[in-house]
Amino acid sequence: MGRQPSGLARLALVHLDETTRVGLPRADLLREAGLSEEQLRDPDARIPLSAVARIWQATISRSPDPMLGLRLGVNVRARQFGLVGYTLLFSRTLGGALERLARYSRIVSDLLVVELEASAEATWVRLDVQPALRALRPAADARLAALVAVCRELSGTPIAPLAVEFPYRRPGDVKDYEKFFRAPLEFSCLCTSFLLGREDLARPVVSSDDALTGYLERLAEQVLSALGAERTIHDQVRRILWQEMTEGVLSVGRAARCLGLSPRTLQRRLREEKTTFAAVLAELRQEMAQPLLRDGRLAVSEVAFLLGYEDVTSFQRAFRHWFGVSPREFRRRAA
Repeated sequence: MGRQPSGLARLALVHLDETTRVGLPRADLLREAGLSEEQLRDPDARIPLSAVARIWQATISRSPDPMLGLRLGVNVRARQFGLVGYTLLFSRTLGGALERLARYSRIVSDLLVVELEASAEATWVRLDVQPALRALRPAADARLAALVAVCRELSGTPIAPLAVEFPYRRPGDVKDYEKFFRAPLEFSCLCTSFLLGREDLARPVVSSDDALTGYLERLAEQVLSALGAERTIHDQVRRILWQEMTEGVLSVGRAARCLGLSPRTLQRRLREEKTTFAAVLAELRQEMAQPLLRDGRLAVSEVAFLLGYEDVTSFQRAFRHWFGVSPREFRRRAA
């Protein structure tokens, strides 16, 4: 029997924070979902998505408001989704932030699928979740409203999609939807999605987060301070890799462009220092893994993300190879 799909505990925390804000009883929702506050406090905790579905079902049963999902979504902010959310605030453009979210959405949840379908003039942002939530109108509304709200937060402008698609029949009253999305609304669609124009995707991310910036800088300085004036190409590549890791584009070509060199020249200069690009990357990941794990605010999956791994399993395998224990066991011993 396979592992049950799960998501970071903060997925439930975001929901509970918003439902509490609109007056629903947090303790009752937790009880009906079969969860405890203690479970949600553990940064490594992943909860089954069936529990998330139960929270939604309990929420809907306790609120007669047909606009509930919309009201829950409009106030969501990027930082509520942990490190993945914080790094959206650290992106250069709105389009880059959405690409990062699409790449790493499964860190937040196994079955939260964010896909981008681009054309020359616009890009569809498509959202999907587990079947148990797909049919729930408030859950679909909350997902759409939250991501549009985050896009507006990142860009600092009241972006209006070119179109919004809902996976259920048109309700009798859509005034609140029109007021929030300010876009043509299409119902009974196969997807939960919205369309953004090329100009909006190119908008710079103006939201800055001093907490994240300072945090990343401190971690970098802890490990990279010994580089001094960065006299060697090895040192320069390490710093570029640290800056680029969460972009997920850890290539010789990208590093070479940042240094104003050709890939061939960069590889030759690294060989002259008796190393390779792959060796520098592995060395940096190994050095950064332990201080990142010692920080109790980050889940293991978020550490994997910050180190540029495609998935947490690859990081866990590498960590065990380096240190002989799993990341969670290391964290337990270091506590």
